[in-house]
Amino acid sequence: MPKHNSRFTWSPPPIALDLQHHQVDIWRVFLDPRVDSAKLFESSLSADESQRAASFHFAADRDLFIAAHGCLRGILARYLHCEPRELSFSTGESGKPSLVDKIIDFNLSHSGDYALIAIAHERRVGIDVECVRRDVEFENLADRYFSPKEVSELMAFPPEQRATAFFNCWTRKEAYIKAHGLGLSLPLNNFDVSLDEPAILRATRPDPSEADRWTLLSLDVDSDYAGALAVEGSILSGEAASKRKELEFEYWDWNFGS
Repeated sequence: MPKHNSRFTWSPPPIALDLQHHQVDIWRVFLDPRVDSAKLFESSLSADESQRAASFHFAADRDLFIAAHGCLRGILARYLHCEPRELSFSTGESGKPSLVDKIIDFNLSHSGDYALIAIAHERRVGIDVECVRRDVEFENLADRYFSPKEVSELMAFPPEQRATAFFNCWTRKEAYIKAHGLGLSLPLNNFDVSLDEPAILRATRPDPSEADRWTLLSLDVDSDYAGALAVEGSILSGEAASKRKELEFEYWDWNFGS
């Protein structure tokens, strides 16, 4: 699988957003706890989203859900030149949402103070962000969800580096699973990813050629966060690059005043 240079800068988005077929836009959203997200975004949510928000036991969790999903609607509406409330979603068998009658694919993940949103044009995309916790039982979770190769690689890291390595692996695997939209019907131990830099989809089973059809990259969200993106398509080189455009990535920072 081709390697991608994950060094980049988050930038303010332009007023006009024009998504090309070869382009993938990645948005970082700071879920500012000082902002009354319910007041800002609740009116833009669907009845189903409002019901899901109301199901949270803690107000802080409810407000984070409203903020993340409200920002998602706001961002998608900018691409589609409509009001956020006008967007309609359908849900796949494994729960992955998609826009009804639209050619834009998207994915959302949120953890702690951040949400990540990926936007692509007629190509599957998945994204994941996790707050890096040092109290996680790495060995038990890795034995349960990682491939034998990944478990072996994780345990080869010095103890002080295992939290970062674990969450690198976890977010990359989650992003790939979410891009497929198959949930856990695609077992997490059916493919191998790297645990350090660069992010690489090393092997896929039972079809080894599947790895060459995807691009995986890590996202520098903030200190104590791990993030990853998986997108259908490869970064081309050589003769193939001259025949069609390679994937390009844009990294945008959303704020509540956008």
